[in-house]
Amino acid sequence: MAGYNEIRGLRVKYLSADPSNAENGQVWYNSTSGNLRVQGIGIAAWRSGTSYSTAGYGAAGSGSLTAGLIAGRNTLASGDTPSNATEEWNGSGWATSGNLSNARYYAGALGTQTASLITGGDNRPPGSAGNTFTELYNGSSWTSGTAYPTAVTLASGLGTTPAGLMLNGGYTYSSTTNEYNGSWTSGGSLNTARRWVGTAGSQTAGLAFGGQIPPSGHSTNLTEAYDGSSWTNGANLNAARAVNAVGGGINQDASQTNALASGGYQSSGSPKTYFNETEAYDGTSWTAQPTMATARGYGTGGGTGSAGIVVGAYTGSLTAAVEEFNFSTNTITAGAWASGGAIPTATSLTSGAGTQTAALTFGGVTGPTPSGVNTSLSYNGTSWTATPNLYRAAYYGSGCGTQTAALNVDGLPPSPGGSSTSQEFNGSSWSEGGALSDGNRFSTSTFGIQTAAIAAGYAPAGGTKSEQYNGTAWTTTPALPYSTYSAATGGTTSAGFVAGGGNPIKSDTAEWDGEGYTAGGNLNSARRNTCGGGTQTAGIIMGGYDGNASSATEGYDGTAWSSRPSMGTARYSLASSTAGPNTATMAIAGTAEGGAKQTITEEFTGETSAVAPASNITTS
Repeated sequence: MAGYNEIRGLRVKYLSADPSNAENGQVWYNSTSGNLRVQGIGIAAWRSGTSYSTAGYGAAGSGSLTAGLIAGRNTLASGDTPSNATEEWNGSGWATSGNLSNARYYAGALGTQTASLITGGDNRPPGSAGNTFTELYNGSSWTSGTAYPTAVTLASGLGTTPAGLMLNGGYTYSSTTNEYNGSWTSGGSLNTARRWVGTAGSQTAGLAFGGQIPPSGHSTNLTEAYDGSSWTNGANLNAARAVNAVGGGINQDASQTNALASGGYQSSGSPKTYFNETEAYDGTSWTAQPTMATARGYGTGGGTGSAGIVVGAYTGSLTAAVEEFNFSTNTITAGAWASGGAIPTATSLTSGAGTQTAALTFGGVTGPTPSGVNTSLSYNGTSWTATPNLYRAAYYGSGCGTQTAALNVDGLPPSPGGSSTSQEFNGSSWSEGGALSDGNRFSTSTFGIQTAAIAAGYAPAGGTKSEQYNGTAWTTTPALPYSTYSAATGGTTSAGFVAGGGNPIKSDTAEWDGEGYTAGGNLNSARRNTCGGGTQTAGIIMGGYDGNASSATEGYDGTAWSSRPSMGTARYSLASSTAGPNTATMAIAGTAEGGAKQTITEEFTGETSAVAPASNITTS
């Protein structure tokens, strides 16, 4: 029998302590503990990802697991309702992009996030032969491309532009394929006509698996491989299915020898049997993997035997849910919101400062009459306790700084029209700070620290005024590029941002560089009476009012906003821990849909990854 040194090419080392950089599968003897040890051999699992914006099925997907694209879908808003929505995936969240010219679902797609193609699809009446519309994506917008040779729907694509392959599929099934090299030419025919096929690989080394076959529409387990001219049969799936990778899928990471099949459904009967089974392909055989949390079909997705994704789909009802598959020696924990300690009194229009484990909230409104309070509370990561009251009562203000060096800017009362005041907290008491240049202001948005802050925008009508504070006095800076109030903010006086706010509600972002503002990436969800934090290149916004109370959370990378897990309770006029990072922030109090003020605190923890510990080898 082969020894460990012959299998791994290594000898079992005799060490007094575990190595700090052990490789996956490495074995050693720890002489101190007296144990034979092994570095974790990897754990495969599905976990919840960030949902995309609108529930639907039949979306077309392209790109990779860290730079994916979803276009179109059926939202069933009124019967069958084709959508023209486009969303980009960055590995952790979604960002909206330019709409398709032709709304559709069950279309075929191929390519990358910045060079993608979509063709065919169903755009009414349902069950039609499809269409020949081809559109090309450049990373921001769609333009018309060369029409597909025949009207098609339920197509599946693989490869790139301009080196792709489209499997026709169709309501009537097809073995026909077409290659794309800037225009369409005939490709090799599949050995078995089918539709709703899973795909992976490239134009010269492609893979097709599963799907439905004629005449009855039953699912198949057949796998075929493509060499650029012809198809040959490969190893069958363990379970016949019309797979979730319909429409090409997010499959640029996958190859002919490393692919993933997940979910799908078993037959064309009613009701359908949806799957949560997962299988990985190594070029020779399919191997069962951990199951998804939710059985689903009509979705899109893809990936490899070690990393994958499934987006949306139908589970008996529409879903916008995303699940991610990972095989790693690391333990990955998805980002999430969790309940924190409740504040003593339901409050709205309050301000915040500090971090998730050392926060401060102050001012706001507690009763039905809009009259501010002077309450100030501190948080230790578990519970809130009273701190000295504000110098004067205030609401519709804004805050920044730390728990022991906070700043509250303007707000109401006095009325009418707002206040020019600012107030400073030193950890033991509040005192009056420098006055803003005019008093007809409230709902200003503030970022920075107590001795170096920016206050931008204002209500009641919205404004572009911006001022900078040095700990003593305020001076006017260049104006915001858009008029706003009650916006989200983050960063410092050398690199900050202002996002959303205003009336009408805005999706704009303005970036501050220490001397002036420039336009940043737009929010995916316009909103006001919101809050945020983090930095200019790692920002966050949560909640707000978008016509209704919102629970939406988005992260900013300095260029674009993308979705994050939503808060548990939708609300607006809330506060955040402004000094904390975007991966460890909190949302405090606010107003829920229907107008009820809240005592809720929610804490956000971003996605984390940790190396799985080594374990002992034992016998039994």
